[in-house]
Amino acid sequence: MNRKNLIAKSICAIALTTVGFIGTAAAADEEVYSTEAYCLLQKENVDPRYLAAYADKLGLVPSRKTCRSFLDFADSVTPKEWDYPQGRPYPGSVIRLSAEQVEKIKAAKK
Repeated sequence: MNRKNLIAKSICAIALTTVGFIGTAAAADEEVYSTEAYCLLQKENVDPRYLAAYADKLGLVPSRKTCRSFLDFADSVTPKEWDYPQGRPYPGSVIRLSAEQVEKIKAAKK
């Protein structure tokens, strides 16, 4: 399988998985929770209590396989000095992390 086909299939698999697991919380300004953001937060070793609260709002805990597939893809397209512009966890992401989430990821990297 050539690289373009592999990348295309990976993007499709991630998109289908993400679309299948997007949850919303009823709040005054409606926040969106996703498996992508959960996996990124988990990877960065945020406080387990924060991760558990995020999973509650998402409505599930994504499987290790789902997170691994997504993280492998995200790592392959993210520059080493990525600084989360506009809250984007990786280039081309439609996910927008909150300022608090970005700060937690940056703190976990230190």
